[in-house]
Amino acid sequence: MKRRFALAAAVFVLAGPAHAQTRLACGSIEALEVTSLTRTRVTAFLRAVLPDAPPGSKIFFDGKIELANTVLPVGPKVTALVQHTEGRHDVVLLTELELAKVPAELLGRLQAAALDFTFEGNLRSSSSSPPMPVCAVGVLRVGTNQIRASGPVGRDFARFGGARLAGLSLTETQGEATAVLYNPFEFPLDVRDLVYEIRAGDRRVASGERHGVRLHPGRENSIDLPVSAANADLAAALAGAVASGGRAEGRLVAKISVKVGKDQAMTVPLDLPGTIQVGK
Repeated sequence: MKRRFALAAAVFVLAGPAHAQTRLACGSIEALEVTSLTRTRVTAFLRAVLPDAPPGSKIFFDGKIELANTVLPVGPKVTALVQHTEGRHDVVLLTELELAKVPAELLGRLQAAALDFTFEGNLRSSSSSPPMPVCAVGVLRVGTNQIRASGPVGRDFARFGGARLAGLSLTETQGEATAVLYNPFEFPLDVRDLVYEIRAGDRRVASGERHGVRLHPGRENSIDLPVSAANADLAAALAGAVASGGRAEGRLVAKISVKVGKDQAMTVPLDLPGTIQVGK
């Protein structure tokens, strides 16, 4: 009995290094490029470099894509474009994600400074070809070229409802602006800080800030923004409108800090056109 146990143990020990040597070599995820962002979905290129890939320039990925250790519902099969060079295989996964299907737990796992991506599965040249196991990992830093957009995105998510300045005193004028923010997810978003300015051309007209605002899921959220303006600044920027008690073209320039992860916030800039009403 002891001999049988010793033999089994020896086989296990010898098999261990052989198994480790066959461990899959992972590639690196290099960039995320957003090509379209609407109220319902986002499409993007996830660019990676793999140590190996099947032949062909257009293949298919079957597996899972994770962001912050959360599986993204991108569909059972993803198209992949491949460029083969000596010792290198550049792969682009063409991903599409419905925003309403994003898991709520992702918000608590996100990091404000970087996006932690992984993917693991199989690449195939066709449905009848043998699968090639692949994996890749990458940490993409926010605010760098690692995360980029091919054009303007996100215009459907926010608009400036205008500003009204009417509470006149000796030194300043009080008023209120409105921002309309759309939350496409099935869970609420908590805004930690909302700091904003009302501008006319390159001049600041008024400013203000709000804290602790909740954006309810799956709908537009109208946010009231109290503002104050120094009368000297108001007169310099909107002299004609002040004199006539009329309207002027303006912009809402803001930074929204949305809570993510543990005690972190991801900041989103806004620059939205609208109108400024001065007087009654």
